[in-house]
Amino acid sequence: MILERTRDEECLSDLTLDRMRVGELSASEDAAAREHLAGCERCAARRGELAGDADAAALPPLAARRRGPWGVALVFAAAAAVTLIVTRPAPAPAPEPAPEIGERRKGAPTLRFHVRRGDAVLEGAPGEVLRPGDAIRFGYSWSEGGALAVLSRDGAGVTSVYFPQGQVMPTVAAGEAVELPGATLLDDVTGPETFYGVFCARPVALERLRVAVEADPDAPRLPGECVIDRVRVEKRDGR
Repeated sequence: MILERTRDEECLSDLTLDRMRVGELSASEDAAAREHLAGCERCAARRGELAGDADAAALPPLAARRRGPWGVALVFAAAAAVTLIVTRPAPAPAPEPAPEIGERRKGAPTLRFHVRRGDAVLEGAPGEVLRPGDAIRFGYSWSEGGALAVLSRDGAGVTSVYFPQGQVMPTVAAGEAVELPGATLLDDVTGPETFYGVFCARPVALERLRVAVEADPDAPRLPGECVIDRVRVEKRDGR
């Protein structure tokens, strides 16, 4: 099933406009989209908005071992055993106890992701089984906005920063299902892997986050104004 968020049934989706901007539509799709834009002021205006957003959010490729390009249509993926946990450390030195497995605290920010596999882009969800070579694009839903980073701990116990490039967390606006720029190409290390969405009221040094996750993957000790949305997935060799 193709999953696209659209303005209404007649208008072009944001994804279609974005794919058109980067030249990923087929010749027939591009021709149909341009014909629609010629007669739809609403879609033409939205195309301009998305182009402006893309220029403002553009980042250079990450130097890390797993960064890569992105694009194509969205479809759902099959799910498998996974654990999704949100951990809110309290302002006190000791972090607040983590919720039960699978529990989300009401109003907490959410880490999202999509998976590109071949010519399809699968919508990531609790239960996703990933493969080496999959390209992951992260996103978020957050009613407040603030500083954001995405980290990972793979099956070999290596902790990496997936987003952003640089040394300090960037600030992001509040929004629902907002996609982050760039993508992450998964290497050939298989086994359980955990993605950490770290949401803070103000920017924190990325190395501080990485060291905290590496020291205690289950309950990283972070500043009291930070919230973690932790997603565990399984990476398996698809051969």
